[in-house]
Amino acid sequence: MSCEHRESSGPSHRLVQFTDPHIGGRPDYQLLGLDTGRTLDEVLRAIARDQAKAELMVATGDISANGSEAAYRRFLQKMQSVRTPWRWLPGNHDDPARMRQLAPRRSAEVANLGNWRLLLLDTSVENQICGGLSEEQLRRLQQLLEESREHPVMILMHHQPVPVGSDWIDGHMLREGCEQFLRLVRAAPHVKALVWGHVHQQFDGNLDHIGLHATPSTSVQFTPGSGPFSVDDEMPGYRWFDLKEDGTYTTGVERVTVSEYSVDLASAGY
Repeated sequence: MSCEHRESSGPSHRLVQFTDPHIGGRPDYQLLGLDTGRTLDEVLRAIARDQAKAELMVATGDISANGSEAAYRRFLQKMQSVRTPWRWLPGNHDDPARMRQLAPRRSAEVANLGNWRLLLLDTSVENQICGGLSEEQLRRLQQLLEESREHPVMILMHHQPVPVGSDWIDGHMLREGCEQFLRLVRAAPHVKALVWGHVHQQFDGNLDHIGLHATPSTSVQFTPGSGPFSVDDEMPGYRWFDLKEDGTYTTGVERVTVSEYSVDLASAGY
């Protein structure tokens, strides 16, 4: 377990983030030789076993491999056994409209967790790998930040708004609207953390008063610090947060030893 600790006091609320399942509509779908449906099942079982106190789970995008309805229905079926309330948001492999249509309640843009306000952003851009935020989305974010100014805020999204140190995936980060986004959050002292998926690796850092956190995928892992595309042999995982009422938090990443991790480590892309 790897943790980032901040000064904290009082009661806390446990949040679990998992990301990038990349499941297909068929049970035999594989990504780079990996059965992503099976690894998702095993990560969900580990969360159920070890995170019984979790109050909310958020899946931060690339739910599907190709945005198909069959993939989302398969994911929703898997989530039927999850007792913890959960939300999802889209990534670059997803179809946001289809996600909202199939599970509108899971697609809410704001979630409350104790004193915290969690803002779930859609950074997907149609037919693009990189992410973006439109002027309308940025205006809406500014409104939500103003409405939440009496609460600590965490923003969850798919694309990284800052480089994580892997050249190839940093070429596909948040682009359109990124500078405006960062100006907004840096000017908001109640924004405590930015959390994302997309990079298939752990990352922890800080931007002024804001914690920065990326989380391993439930499927294939990418090699930290890589120049070109590179697949890692680390196990899948998820991240937990303990959110304190005073706006501080602790967080850690848990790796899950899956029963069979068969992935093409020599792959040059997907």
